[in-house]
Amino acid sequence: MFDSEIGRRVAEHAAQAPDSPAVVSAEGVLTYRDLAARAERFREALAAAGLRAGDVVAMALPDGSVGIAAMLAAFTAGTAFVWLDEDQPAARHRAILEDCGPTGVVATPNGAEEAARSAGCPAVVTVQGDEATVVSAAPSGPRAETVPRDTSCLVYTSGSTGRPKGIVQRSGNLLHFARWLAAETGLRRGSHMLQLARLSYDAAYLEILSALEAGAAIVIPPPTVKPDGAELLPWLDGREVTHVFCVPTLIRRLLLAREGAGEPPDPGMRAVSLYGEPLHSTTVDQVRAHFPRAAVYNMYGPAETTVATFHLVEPGSAGDIPIGRDIPGIETLLRGGESAADDEGEVWIRTRFLARGYLGRPAETAAVFSEKDESGLRTYRTGDLARRRPDGALVFLGRRDHQVKIRGARVELAEIEAVLRAEPGVAQAAVGVFTDEHGTVHPAAYLEPVAAAKVDVRVLHRRVAGVLPAYMVPAAYVLLDKLPLTATGKIDRKGLPDPNTLTSGTGARGAFKTGTERRLAAIWREVLDRQELGADDDFFELKGHSLMAVRIAAAVIEEFGVEIPVRAVFEHPTVRELAGYIDEELSHL
Repeated sequence: MFDSEIGRRVAEHAAQAPDSPAVVSAEGVLTYRDLAARAERFREALAAAGLRAGDVVAMALPDGSVGIAAMLAAFTAGTAFVWLDEDQPAARHRAILEDCGPTGVVATPNGAEEAARSAGCPAVVTVQGDEATVVSAAPSGPRAETVPRDTSCLVYTSGSTGRPKGIVQRSGNLLHFARWLAAETGLRRGSHMLQLARLSYDAAYLEILSALEAGAAIVIPPPTVKPDGAELLPWLDGREVTHVFCVPTLIRRLLLAREGAGEPPDPGMRAVSLYGEPLHSTTVDQVRAHFPRAAVYNMYGPAETTVATFHLVEPGSAGDIPIGRDIPGIETLLRGGESAADDEGEVWIRTRFLARGYLGRPAETAAVFSEKDESGLRTYRTGDLARRRPDGALVFLGRRDHQVKIRGARVELAEIEAVLRAEPGVAQAAVGVFTDEHGTVHPAAYLEPVAAAKVDVRVLHRRVAGVLPAYMVPAAYVLLDKLPLTATGKIDRKGLPDPNTLTSGTGARGAFKTGTERRLAAIWREVLDRQELGADDDFFELKGHSLMAVRIAAAVIEEFGVEIPVRAVFEHPTVRELAGYIDEELSHL
C-alpha cells in the first residue's frame, strides 16, 4: 500500500460527487473535481521538474487549498516532501534544509526566489491557484537518493543535540492510520474535518488524509486564526464542522470562546478526538456541554508511529483519561518498569507501520528502533511510561527523560538549553515548563551567568526567537546566582522557581510618536491585559508568549489591513519596532 492510493481515492470522489466540497478555506470552497484536477497539474509539474522517488522536495507554501493540492501531488508522485512552516524562523529553515538536502522546492511565485536560495536546490516549481510552473529542473540522469524510495515525507521534531531531527516516514503508514481514523470516527461524504495542526506536523497529515479518504471536506482556517479560540469561533460560523482532531489546549480555547459568546450547544459535532497532552475529565465535560452528540476520544502516539492507542471516553468518566487500547496493526508492550509487575513500564510499540528512523542519524535510530524480531516486525522505544489497567487500557504516567509536549508538539528541553548556553555570558542553563492562568504550558529558561558577567536578557531572547519555533521560545527568563543541584550534581529541576510567582516589569518606557504606534499600543494593551505600556517595552518582559503573538498578528490584519507573520512579534518585540515593521509592509501595498 502506498500513499499514491490517496490520489486514486480523490479521483473516485471526483467522479462520484464532483461538486462535493474538498477544501473549505479563506479562499472559498474547492470541490473534489477541482482538487483532483489541480493536484494532477501539480503532479505533472513535479515530474517535469525531474523530481522522483528518492528525492526530497521542500514545500514553502501557506495554509490553504494550494498547499493541500501540492501535498496531494507529492503523495501521488511518490516524491518525499518536507514542510517549511512560514512561522518558523529562517535559522530553523536553514537547519532543516541543510539536514535533508532537498532536490526541489515548491513555493508561491512571490516567495520562490527566497525559498530556492534558502533550499539551494536545482528544481523550482511555483504554484498559484490552478497553475503550476517549472522555473528550473533537476539535472537528468542518475543521482544519489536522498531518502529511501518508499519515503512519503520527513517530519522534523525537536532534537536533544540542539538541532531538529527528521523522522523518515514510510509510504503507506500515514494512509493506514488515516483510514482507521476515518472509519473509527465516522468520517464520510458530507462531513467537515477542522484542520488545526500546523502543516509541518504529522497530525496535520492525519487530518487531511482521513478527510480525503472519506470524501469529506477539510476546513482549514488561516494560520493566525488556528491557535486562537476567540478568532477561530467567528471564522467557523456557517462552516458546519462535524469532526475535530486537536490537542486539549486548543479545544479548551475554543470552548472558552463559545462560553464568552454565549453560544448554544452545537448538535452537529460528531467526533472530538484529542491527543498530544494529558486529558482530564473536566475538559471532556466541557466538550460534552458544548457538543452533546459528539463522541469523545483520547488518542496517543509519537510521530515515529503516528497513532498507537485510542480510548472512547464514556459518559461519567472521572479524573485523568486513559490513552486506551491498541489500534489495529499496533501492539504496545511495557518494558523495564521500576517494579517487577508486567503492567507498568516504558511503552514499546511493535508494528509494521513504523517510520524508518532519523535521517542521517544511525546511532540515534539504533538507540530506539529495534531490528526485526522473530515476528518480522520492528519495535520503537517511546520513552513514555504507562500502566496497563485490568481492562487492557493504558494510563500515561510521564516520561523517562526531559522531553515535554507543548501544544501537542514534542519538545526536547535540551535543544532549548543548547541555544541558551551558546550565549557568551551564560555559564549554565536549564529549561522547565510552567502553566499559565488559562492552563496553557510554556517553556521557562533559568540562567546562571558567568562570574562577573551581565546577561542582557532582551538580546538573548531575540537571538533565541531567531533560532527556535515560536512554541519553543521561553515565555519567562529567570536569572539565578546558581542553578539548584541534586546530591549527585545534576540540575534539580524540582527546585527551579515557578515563573508565575515572579513579577514582570511595570512597562511605560518610551512615548508613542506615530499613529501606527498608538493604534498598535491599543492592541497590545488588550492582548497583554496591561494599561501601562510604553513604546519601548519588550513583549516578553511583559510576559508575552507565542499564543499572545498569534492574537497580535491577527489583530494587526483587522486594524491595518496587512498580514504579518507571527514571528514578526518576536523579531520586533516592542511597539515601536513592530510599528516600524508594519509601516514598511504598508508602504509596499
